[in-house]
Amino acid sequence: MDDLITYLLQFAFDNGVSCALIWKNIDYQSVALPEKKLIVINQNCRNKQELPFIIGHEIGHIMNGDSNAAFYCGKPINSEERFADLYSLNLIYDYASDQFDTFEEPIQFIYEYGIPIRMLNDATELYKKKNNLYF
Repeated sequence: MDDLITYLLQFAFDNGVSCALIWKNIDYQSVALPEKKLIVINQNCRNKQELPFIIGHEIGHIMNGDSNAAFYCGKPINSEERFADLYSLNLIYDYASDQFDTFEEPIQFIYEYGIPIRMLNDATELYKKKNNLYF
């Protein structure tokens, strides 16, 4: 997980996104501030396995050109949140592919990389698209 977090933070830096890593109360939500090209990540998140996904999600807000501050709430409540989730999924998938991590099933991928279960259908579609598979 540390290598993935390093990769994500480097990706952000390479794309002009600043990152502030903080340690706050477990209920303090990570946030993207698009106008500042800044993400603020609470490392004391409720589900530590999900931290890389959260980082990717907040990067997604910046890279998608979202216009308002966006807090990670753990579920997509609008299209910006949904697209940030998809951005994170794709970013982590690309990392896993670069590491030659292959999984027979998308469920293995999301468990291994701390991706929320709500992303299973999207991960399945991504697998189909990237691997020309049919489930």
